[in-house]
Amino acid sequence: MKLSELFDLKVAKSKGNEDYDDGNIPYVSSTTMNNGVVKFVEPYPEDKVFPGKLICISGLGFATLQLNDFLPKGNGGDSATILIPKQPMTMVELIYYTATFNLLHNWRFSFGRKCSKERIQNLELIPFSEYNGEFNEDFPTFMDLFNNKIDDIRAIVE
Repeated sequence: MKLSELFDLKVAKSKGNEDYDDGNIPYVSSTTMNNGVVKFVEPYPEDKVFPGKLICISGLGFATLQLNDFLPKGNGGDSATILIPKQPMTMVELIYYTATFNLLHNWRFSFGRKCSKERIQNLELIPFSEYNGEFNEDFPTFMDLFNNKIDDIRAIVE
């Protein structure tokens, strides 16, 4: 199934991370560390801040699942692309599509070939409906840890 059949694709609009004062909104860039967050910023009024529970694909083609409001990198030729589900999705579905994108398509992009809305819209993903229901035998334990970390981070940020 094409990515654009599952998600509406939006392009980020922001400045470079060095242009921002410290704040409370995660600034998501092309790093694979820290779920793509390079710092917490105070956005400008013209920036596109996205709500959480969306997939953010960096200019280098690395997908992250952002759970809270975030400001993706949106300047120059390596702007992030945001995937907004066309139909409501569970957390497990969002994790599935984030991981599936990285496993199937992350290799396609680099500094010489940036990821863009146009380059990813027709990429194929295996539909969640064809997924057998298990990432592996440790998945329930992972989800418990994941949810506990979300609560810990939310307590720090709020």
